[in-house]
Amino acid sequence: MDISTLGANRSLGQPALRKACVIRADLGEAVEFATTHGTTRAMFPITGGMAEGIGWRARILPGGADFALGLPDGSYAIEARYCMELTDGTPIMVTNAGRMTPQPDGSFLGRTRATLEVPEGPHSALGAAVYFGTALAEPGDEDHVYIELWEAPI
Repeated sequence: MDISTLGANRSLGQPALRKACVIRADLGEAVEFATTHGTTRAMFPITGGMAEGIGWRARILPGGADFALGLPDGSYAIEARYCMELTDGTPIMVTNAGRMTPQPDGSFLGRTRATLEVPEGPHSALGAAVYFGTALAEPGDEDHVYIELWEAPI
């Protein structure tokens, strides 16, 4: 099955992915509560961290957060927003949204879609890419979440 079965002249095939960067977000104490809408809301403050990509390194600035909605199956719909600062001073705003799913070992595994907002300059290509993310919250580690962003070149 591909789009040509629906009338397109050709199929584009499966997108190629290449690892763009790895991230460790440091977390503060979570705020979690049941809402009047019958859902669970959680806010995980992002207090720092680090990131590394091809040819760059960054620190995560304190002040961001992951705003999560607890779902009936125990998973979370997530949306994290935070800023990174590259070693050359370039700021980058990260938005990473998706879903984290509980695993039998107590970890949470996630799949996300990320966007990077970058100023014009030597790193502007980071803002033009399409990113697919993987996320890991390990059992017993309430202080970190680990993320890999994969670029899907167009």
